[in-house]
Amino acid sequence: MKKIQLFIAGDSTMADYEDSHYPQMGWGQVLPYFFTDEIKVQNHAASGRSTKSFLSENRWTEMERQFQSGDYVLIQFGHNDQKLDKERATDPFTTYQENLRIMIASARDHGVTPILLTSIARRHFDEKGFLKDTHGHYPDAVRQLALLEKVVCIDMLQKTSEAIERLGLNESKKWFMWLETNQFSSYPDGAKDDTHLREEGAMAHAGIFIQELIERSHPLSRYVKKIEVTE
Repeated sequence: MKKIQLFIAGDSTMADYEDSHYPQMGWGQVLPYFFTDEIKVQNHAASGRSTKSFLSENRWTEMERQFQSGDYVLIQFGHNDQKLDKERATDPFTTYQENLRIMIASARDHGVTPILLTSIARRHFDEKGFLKDTHGHYPDAVRQLALLEKVVCIDMLQKTSEAIERLGLNESKKWFMWLETNQFSSYPDGAKDDTHLREEGAMAHAGIFIQELIERSHPLSRYVKKIEVTE
């Protein structure tokens, strides 16, 4: 029986990492844990990529060659579209949306169902215990485009923000690359990173995504094996 492929186009927050980077993991890296063997996750997410660089480096084209009718593709960009360098920078309501439209059209042309995702939250708290807005207009551009193109949009920014705020300033560190000195051999100097996820955070973020599929009765939810949201 042919497996359904679940492709991932995204940035470092979704990417796969070698064991030498442990405990850093992208939440796309742990998605196979949640699905039955009928789903084959194809993770093409890559660190530092925006919609512009993902397309210009032919990463989408490489993925496109593997598309089969009936597959799905998750599309999550934004963190690096905010960058100022010409290789990555896009404008939310023009070039960013245009690049996403290219991806949506390509997927549909191959019989693949696109799912848009807003960026996951960064762990930047204000003095009142709420997360700061660090994403500008990019999440709104995704939400708007999803309505215009009639694409399912899972608002990972909203859902992960709510979850991180529930954990609070100190407890939320366990989801991110906040490491003590010599806690992990790969990071002898420790780390204080409010963007990238460690294993526990990757599992939690993937669980949030899976829960959204279930609550929407999305076709992919019938292939969910288990869910374990850790807070």
